[in-house]
Parts: sequence; C-alpha cells; structure tokens
Amino acid sequence: MSEASTVRDGEDQRVTEAGLTREELLGEVQLLAAENARLRAQRENRVRRSYRRAAAGFFVLGVLAAVAALAVPESQTVLFSLAGVGLFVGVLTFWLTPSQVISAPVGDRVYSAYAATGRGLITDLDLQETGVYVPAPTHTAEAADVRLFVPQARRFVVPKASELESLLVVGGDDRARGVSLVPTGAALLAAFEEGRGDPASTVEEFASQLADALVEGFELVDGATATVDPDGGAITIGIRGSSFGAVDRFDHPVGSFVAAALAAELDTPVRMETRAADDRRSEFVVDCRWGEVGE
Repeated sequence: MSEASTVRDGEDQRVTEAGLTREELLGEVQLLAAENARLRAQRENRVRRSYRRAAAGFFVLGVLAAVAALAVPESQTVLFSLAGVGLFVGVLTFWLTPSQVISAPVGDRVYSAYAATGRGLITDLDLQETGVYVPAPTHTAEAADVRLFVPQARRFVVPKASELESLLVVGGDDRARGVSLVPTGAALLAAFEEGRGDPASTVEEFASQLADALVEGFELVDGATATVDPDGGAITIGIRGSSFGAVDRFDHPVGSFVAAALAAELDTPVRMETRAADDRRSEFVVDCRWGEVGE
C-alpha cells in the first residue's frame, strides 16, 4: 500500500510509505532547501575567498617590490614598475571577485533547452547538420557581429549579410535558404574581445589564444589543444572535460565560440563540425574550416 489516510484531531492527514505525514514531509523539504542554500553559499564563499587570496598575494608582491626599490636604488625603475603592477592587479582582482557563482550543471541544463530547440528546428524544417558562422550585423550590445546559418539545401551557398538579419532566410536563391541565429559563441566572443590583449599576428597565435580562453578565461573545458592548417584553411581543437556536457550538440558554446571568433577575426564564413574523440564521450574534436564552406 503506497498511501493511507488517518484521522488525527479531526484532520485528514496523508501518511506516506515512510510513515511521514504531510506536515513532516514539508519539514523535510524545508530542511533540504536550507541545506542546499547553505551549500551554495559555502561554495560561493569559497570562490570569493580564492579570489581574495589571489588579490592579497598581488598586494604583498606590490608592497615587497616597493620596499625593495627603496633598499636597492639602482633597480628602482624595474622594482617600482613591478610594485605598480602588483598593486593594480590586486585591486582589480579584489573588485572583480564574482558576487554570484553559477554551477556547471545549471549552465548545462540551460544550454540543453536551447540545444533541444535547435534540434527541433533542424528536424521540423528539414535542415542540414552543418553550421556556418558568418560575419554579419546582429544589432545587439551583448553579442559580437556573427550569425549562425543552418542551411536547408545540401548544396548550399552562404546568404548575404543583410539576409541573415531575419530568423528565416527565404531569399530568391533556394540554395541560400535556412535559418539564421545569434550563436551562443557570439556573447562569449564579445567578452573575449573586451579582455583580449594584443591582437594575434598569425592564425596559429590566434588559435592558441582561443584554446587558452576556453580553459582559463571561460573555464568551459579542462584542456584544449589547437592544430592549425593555415594553407588548407582549417583549425582543429581537441577538447577534454567539457563543463557543458557533450560538445557535439547543436551550437555548443565551446565550438560556437571558436567558430564565431574565427569568423570575426578572419572576416569570412567558417564552417564548424564537432565529433566525439572517444567512446566515453569525455573528449571531443572541433573542426573549423573557411574558404569554400558551401557544398
């Protein structure tokens, strides 16, 4: 018997298999909610403490360099420069400490809803599995100027930039029909460009910057290794340990960021495909090609 009814003090109460009344179950739920909130706060505090420890380390470095500059006059220029850098980075790290931390599973679930929508579009509109990232105006402040074009025809051509402003691309050329979306990587690219240092002078250097951003900047993966074929117009990035689950899903943030960044940097359409590199689906490969991207 899964559930029974009892009468106590004139009130009808539900008793579960575990022998708990409704009020007792509500109490258990409240305790679990409180514990969950405590653990979440504990995790956020731990992250904040790690940032503040790093800030304190830079402060100490700056102070020690300043003291050393006073003690060693012949090296004052270098030491005062080091002191300034240490104090500046310390202040920056302290004030940029995140006030709210979103766990990877939560982010993965949010992305999964978007991926399911994309998969539904491909199925219902009979689109191809190919994704082409095209430099085009998006008219949003939060995302870089790149669109994701998913063609309908197997032998397709990339639409004009003006045609990509609409969700449904239904121009005169049947080969240029499909859907145009703001990719997940466009928002990441906007953040990457804001914090980026000197521009890369070669495609190899830019690919290395993208791999570092995936690991260190956005913490989307545990490891990323880039291989470049500039003459063939291709970049391959091996991915290990994705924070957002399987990378071979629709417009996954990892592949989307790499393809969107390449499209914006090279100012040319980039075709992106992903695949699993092992049976455990813990490692993936992101292939990006530019030049002749159509079929």
